[in-house]
Amino acid sequence: MVRSSAVDACHIKDDVSNLLEELSFAMPGGGALQAAVAFMTPENQPLLPGASERSQCGGTVILNVGGSIHQVKWDTIDKFPKSRLQRLRYAASETEILSLCDSFSLGRREFYFDRSPRIFENILGLYRKGELHLTESVCPRDFLGELEYWGLSSLYLEPCCAYTMQRSSWLLPIMEPGADQEDEANPFDGMCCSKLRNVIWKLFEDPNSSNAAKVLMIVSSLFLIASIIMLILSTVPEFQELATISTDKDNDNGGKEEKEEIYFFRITEAIFVGWFTLEYLIRFIVAPYKFDFLISFLNIIDLLGILPFFVSTLLKLLSSQYSLKYIAKAAQIFRILRILRIFKLSRHITGLKTLGTTLRNSHRELLLLCMTVSMGMLIFAGLAYALEKDEPDTMFYTLPQTLYWAIVTMTSTGYGDVAPTTAAGKLIASLCAICGVLCITLPIPIIVANFNRYYEKSIIKEEIEEQRSIINNNWDETKKSIKEARYRISLEMEQFARKRKKPSLNGTNGTSP
Repeated sequence: MVRSSAVDACHIKDDVSNLLEELSFAMPGGGALQAAVAFMTPENQPLLPGASERSQCGGTVILNVGGSIHQVKWDTIDKFPKSRLQRLRYAASETEILSLCDSFSLGRREFYFDRSPRIFENILGLYRKGELHLTESVCPRDFLGELEYWGLSSLYLEPCCAYTMQRSSWLLPIMEPGADQEDEANPFDGMCCSKLRNVIWKLFEDPNSSNAAKVLMIVSSLFLIASIIMLILSTVPEFQELATISTDKDNDNGGKEEKEEIYFFRITEAIFVGWFTLEYLIRFIVAPYKFDFLISFLNIIDLLGILPFFVSTLLKLLSSQYSLKYIAKAAQIFRILRILRIFKLSRHITGLKTLGTTLRNSHRELLLLCMTVSMGMLIFAGLAYALEKDEPDTMFYTLPQTLYWAIVTMTSTGYGDVAPTTAAGKLIASLCAICGVLCITLPIPIIVANFNRYYEKSIIKEEIEEQRSIINNNWDETKKSIKEARYRISLEMEQFARKRKKPSLNGTNGTSP
């Protein structure tokens, strides 16, 4: 008898809910508010006989996710406060409910979500079992997007799936979904000669933008390689000539003779530097953001490849006029610094870019390497100095000299110019060499692993960019064909209109008034 009365009460409550749902269409807000409070908070009602039956009737909710039906207890949803489903339970108005789901039926206690049903099964498993696993054959970013929609964190992932998620998400380049080149913000909008500057900027900065940009990149690389070869050959004695440089001591004797490269190498160097300078100035002039251009790492490398030529030329001129030998020495140093322009190749070579990125992001491992080597160097240098300083004909006469020996030994270089003579010193040297190998080899695999990760990521990004450029080029050709077709159709329509107009005019002229 108690069971039948509880079932009748449940049916009566369903009828009332249906009636309130119909009234909610006539009075928005009022009926939905009462109905939502009535069925979402059944625990607030006093406990009557047959409470278990009422919990089966009013303590569950039906979640329709992409057509997949799930019946869940409200108590299960309460396990994760501030999630979308938990906020849905305590929503107090129709507007608030619709902001959390796509559609709902208060009579059937059903909420509809236009989301992925496959991923939601794993998310629902987190509510029921307290375990969250990755959905098989689902993009990691899609999975993270669903977690964000349901108000959950990826930190709930089990260890078996957390590493896979982090690695997959890290490898994927950050790109806006569905974005193409026309949708990207143009940094030259609103600037003077924006179209021309944009074309020139892409010509020098993006080799994949056009065939002309690729040709320019190849020419610039050939100039760079040729300048390095010329710089190396200019140091060969056969390609040098004697030049007189005046100094303070040699003013009366006419000066001092030194070797410098022949005229041909000076001319070729001037041509190469002129090309690099022109390229840098053009890019600086058309750059949309001048300050960002100047502090860019690759642009700083380009500037370092140009400045040594002008500085060495200036110092050489000052040395000839004021007879300062130290200025002449500095000029020679700056001439050799022109070799730094080899780093310009990193602008176009993916491996060099990856190497720079790896070093920037491996600062912890590099710091660990420096600390371990420094500690070992100080320890073994102190021991070797204490054991060898009092020996006759010792080479460990100062601690800085011993530190030099320790770093050479730990890095497995071993020039042999400084070596211990006693048995205890040789034992310390052996331990120093062994510890040096261990200290250096431990952080190196981490740096190599970082390089492999960044290189793999850069390769994936390049492939995606190449595919996008092909699609954009095809779309540009399609738009061009559409414009040409529209133009031909407009011409044909004009010709057709003229042909129809001529007979009408002839008929009008042939009739008598």
